[in-house]
Amino acid sequence: MTISVITATYNRPQQLYTVAFNSLLNQTDHNFEWVVINDGCNQQTREMIATLQAPFPIAYVEIEHSSTGFGLCYARNAGLNLATGSLITYLDDDNSFEREFICATKHFFQQHGFVKYSMAIQKRRRDVVLQHKTIRSSKIFTSPSNSFCTLDNLISQQEIFDSNGFTHVHNSTPKWNPKYQIFADYEFLLQCTKEYGNSTFKLHPQVLVNYIQSSGGTIGRSHYGQWAAELKQILQDSSVYLLQPSHIAQLGQLAQAYHCKALERPPAFV
Repeated sequence: MTISVITATYNRPQQLYTVAFNSLLNQTDHNFEWVVINDGCNQQTREMIATLQAPFPIAYVEIEHSSTGFGLCYARNAGLNLATGSLITYLDDDNSFEREFICATKHFFQQHGFVKYSMAIQKRRRDVVLQHKTIRSSKIFTSPSNSFCTLDNLISQQEIFDSNGFTHVHNSTPKWNPKYQIFADYEFLLQCTKEYGNSTFKLHPQVLVNYIQSSGGTIGRSHYGQWAAELKQILQDSSVYLLQPSHIAQLGQLAQAYHCKALERPPAFV
């Protein structure tokens, strides 16, 4: 069983090296492949990757940053095309894995032979950034909030879904949809649910991912109107994802709530 760790990076060579790469370097099991996509062909990223000495193979590709759609989705799709592992997982350039992530993930899939996709619990923090400096951090919390989280909790958005540490089999892998930005991860989960079925998902109950959400990131710079619009688009395509009536009702209420918040505070950021 082999794992490909896909990392898409856009003009952040320093974070790529100090955060993502170092967390992979510190893994207890180095029998994995790191797939790096240089979105935008950043020269510093290219030079840094060329000089790395790592105990694991690095597959590297550059793509032009798209002027339409969400570039991260294009980059991850390029990573999927390059990856050779039987399992695929994702790590953003500014986040990190716990030292035992690779070892624990392999063991989890070997132990549960029916599992085709899984999410590890994340240790999360929200930072407010001003002029590239962190001026306030939230308390650390875990997401999902407990080890009893189900796929239904994630689909109905009772719990947060994020792709860092999300692992799925390589066979029949869906493609990331660049039409979505705020809900790109969530929409990919819905595609996996359709492709692999509800019964092949299982939450990995171990805390294996360190995730920092910044006010300067994609989510931090978004506003409620965007959230409402993308969620409504998913609802319009509900038959594509085989969403249940209960999910459609819950997501519809959530989209309406975002719409109302957008009307109350149009310029406000989430």
